[in-house]
Amino acid sequence: MRFWITILLSLYGMTLWGQESKLTEKKRHEFEAQKVAFFTQALDLTPEEAAVFWPLYNEMVKKIRDKEFQIRKNTKAVRDAKNLTNAQVLKVVEETLVTEQQILDIKKEYYHKLLAVIPSPKILKLDWVEHKFHKQLLDKMRNCPVSPK
Repeated sequence: MRFWITILLSLYGMTLWGQESKLTEKKRHEFEAQKVAFFTQALDLTPEEAAVFWPLYNEMVKKIRDKEFQIRKNTKAVRDAKNLTNAQVLKVVEETLVTEQQILDIKKEYYHKLLAVIPSPKILKLDWVEHKFHKQLLDKMRNCPVSPK
């Protein structure tokens, strides 16, 4: 269940990145700064840990986003196609499952890399921190007044 919530929140966060006209470069930098501050504080990272953590974490997130993009692309193809055969649908489902497994493999690989630079309790806390950050972001967006077009 937590995995799916993380995936959904990640996908939601990725849609923010895709909306070029709505998010200015300044807002992106602000978002990244908030994320770095939130994670660094919540994980209680030392400056030395943070210096090694962030490049690894960002690399992991990029790889996961690429895989999630593949999943969205597959599901969009199914939604857009009206007359898919059962075999075609099953192929998309299988590809999606393979991609989801690849995401888990990426997480596992990077968690092992992160274990070499930060203590295991901080690794354990990472999923929770990601969830809390995305929840905080969603709450902030809900409370933000909508600007007229």
